[in-house]
Amino acid sequence: MLNIDKNIFADNLLLTQAYCHLQIANNNKDNAAICRTYNPPYKNKHLFHFEIEYFGFEIKPGIKHCTLTKWAIDPMDEKIINDLFIDQLNYKKQHVVYIDKNNIGSGKILVSQIDCTVVDGASEMQSLGLIDLYDMPPIDTWFYMANTKESRLLFAWIPNELVHYANEAIAVNCIDCINWFEECYPKDNELLLKHFYEKNNS
Repeated sequence: MLNIDKNIFADNLLLTQAYCHLQIANNNKDNAAICRTYNPPYKNKHLFHFEIEYFGFEIKPGIKHCTLTKWAIDPMDEKIINDLFIDQLNYKKQHVVYIDKNNIGSGKILVSQIDCTVVDGASEMQSLGLIDLYDMPPIDTWFYMANTKESRLLFAWIPNELVHYANEAIAVNCIDCINWFEECYPKDNELLLKHFYEKNNS
């Protein structure tokens, strides 16, 4: 079993569901930008920016380009990601003033082993930019971090509108460092979601 604080997990998940629902609603941004609204400055420039990249082959039928996330620094630095995780949660708390538990949309929990990526870009392209080059989901979707002997685990809430693209990223990931929580840790998933629903429906 993973070492997870079930109350913090539940609170952060609800907050992130509400914030992501706000981003998805009436939004026509592409996959890279739609849930990457938190982008703080770092050494006089933003941590990342977006670029449209064109390919000499079809990523999907009729599609030869997509928007990708370009980091200004190497996000694999442990302190950067850990600090960024805390900061983005605080940002969401400031911007979600009310949570309607009956109107936060549905989705799934994605887990990324962020210390195990091979940085090959396959998942990024197949998800049309939803997952980045480092196999990390969009920053707005992050809600919990845990540790195993192999890697830090980054938990993300993927709204239903984006689940298909996450599935595409999972399918081509050569080392299986991203997967659905229910698939890679089924017992933890069951127990934590049970607590989540009990807490938010009591």
